[in-house]
Amino acid sequence: MKFFLDENETPAILPPLSTVFFQHRFHTAHEEGLSGVMDTELIHEVSRRGFDAIMTQDRNQLSNRTERDALIETGLHWIGHRQPEAEGLMYIVNSTAAYLAAMPHILEEITSVTGAHSFHVRNLPLQKGQRVTVKRLKL
Repeated sequence: MKFFLDENETPAILPPLSTVFFQHRFHTAHEEGLSGVMDTELIHEVSRRGFDAIMTQDRNQLSNRTERDALIETGLHWIGHRQPEAEGLMYIVNSTAAYLAAMPHILEEITSVTGAHSFHVRNLPLQKGQRVTVKRLKL
């Protein structure tokens, strides 16, 4: 499958996704020369270029009638998540981890559906206590 990373997604998620899911292709808006293209036109162009899905943080693509209609018309799947409430490294780590954890489920579902579908990826909890427990080792 071929996945398009919208320009609002950090390109830092590309190497881990491409490494783990090496049998699929992931391309950024920048690589495709599609930065700054308005969404309706973007959806049609991404579809014309043979992509199966767009990965984005732009939830308006689902609520804007014209953009949603473009997704339905082209059959392009929408994969998205909310922007993590983090900055810098934590932002990159959270976005990457969320997509890595969700992608096996998305790939399983995407092969069994017809027509455009939306896949809402949940971000991971960011608080240290939710991700790791630290304990001193004792003799």
